[in-house]
Amino acid sequence: MHLTKMFFALILMLACASVCVSQEWNSARITVLYGSDIPFNFNTMDKIKNGIEIATGTAFGISLADSSKVGHDLEGFDLNFRSFNGQPNIKGDVSLLPLNRIRVKAENGFGLGGGITEGYEDLTTNWVRLFSYTKTPWNPPADDLKWSDSQLIISYECGKPPPVGNGSLMGESPDYYNVEIEFELMPIGPGF
Repeated sequence: MHLTKMFFALILMLACASVCVSQEWNSARITVLYGSDIPFNFNTMDKIKNGIEIATGTAFGISLADSSKVGHDLEGFDLNFRSFNGQPNIKGDVSLLPLNRIRVKAENGFGLGGGITEGYEDLTTNWVRLFSYTKTPWNPPADDLKWSDSQLIISYECGKPPPVGNGSLMGESPDYYNVEIEFELMPIGPGF
């Protein structure tokens, strides 16, 4: 008899738990498809004077799922970037470089043609918007984005002289410089 009561109590708890966890939530996810480590190899005088551009360094897949919860509509996203943990400069073993020697841009790979790209932006310690996407009437909010069909291409440049960039690496100390960049996918819409 005691075992039967415990069995029914367990069944009741499982039934209540499944009701509690079955709520719908919006979700926004970014998936790195390739290019998580981007090396700039300045091994010629031309690269030191004129800089390097890596046109398709990283590819991100974007997934957005809009729940049916009223007042919390997921209408799109902003993609932002900055130096990881607010690192103030590009660190070498001995020397430092200013963060703005690296510039980053995001462009539609495919599936996000209505998005707005900001072009090349300087790497800073503050969040900077690279790309903005808002769903349109012909792509209603009920249509979720899937990473395989909605992709962004991230390009990088380093050491480009003005007016294109922020300065060549001529005269800088030879070193192995390193900086980590973090990206943030921010959902936009009512309730966010």
